[in-house]
Amino acid sequence: MIVKEDFSELETNLDNFAKQKQLKNPEAIACLDQYFDLLISYFKQINQIEVINFDAMHSYPVVPMNFQERYTYMLERKHHFMGYRQMKTLKTELIKMNAAYQIKQKRSQS
Repeated sequence: MIVKEDFSELETNLDNFAKQKQLKNPEAIACLDQYFDLLISYFKQINQIEVINFDAMHSYPVVPMNFQERYTYMLERKHHFMGYRQMKTLKTELIKMNAAYQIKQKRSQS
């Protein structure tokens, strides 16, 4: 199960690479790939899906605004600073939205 802390070490490393403007070095690229994969795995986990189906997005319980456009943007720019910033922003949104969804689910079960 993926939790918020799973992103922390990668973010620390990536933030250091970003500060030094080294996001293009092979080690940073590997970290960015891991971060992107972890983010997408987290999205799948919280929505209880195996594969992202953009046509079924309306049926997923936790979907941030403009997810498909943002996904495409990140995929095309994941080895760039702005792609990394978008991944961090999306991660924060997913964590908050999932927490709100879980609270709502618990209240409706009570």
